Amino acid sequence: MDEKLALVYRYFQLLENFSADPAEFAKIFHPNVIQTEYPNQLSVDVKQRNFELMLDSMATNKQILKSQHYSVLKAFQNGNTLVVEAKWTGEIGVDAGKFRRGQIMNAFICTVIEFREGKIYRQRNYDCYEH
Repeated sequence: MDEKLALVYRYFQLLENFSADPAEFAKIFHPNVIQTEYPNQLSVDVKQRNFELMLDSMATNKQILKSQHYSVLKAFQNGNTLVVEAKWTGEIGVDAGKFRRGQIMNAFICTVIEFREGKIYRQRNYDCYEH
């Protein structure tokens, strides 16, 4: 398996385990990482997160979700850029807003990941949630 794709699989594994360990993510993320999340069913705004904000977001997910799983469907590489098509499934762990405990959510994700110095430097997510 290509080292870039292996890094993405490790990233998804950490997310599935609800890790918020900065040391683990420092092995994956470039110190100047920026993640951009484009509008979707859960957020109407473009959100940009640096390393610290990404870790905060992961900690929030752990409070809301009981479980989550990523399945990589396809991946395409061009130089230092990897485009990953994946399916995400999450089970809501608490009643929160319009979400109910036990509710299963699915999303189809396209994420464009740029690497620098062997780590994730830029990540752009285009998430499409099922109703």
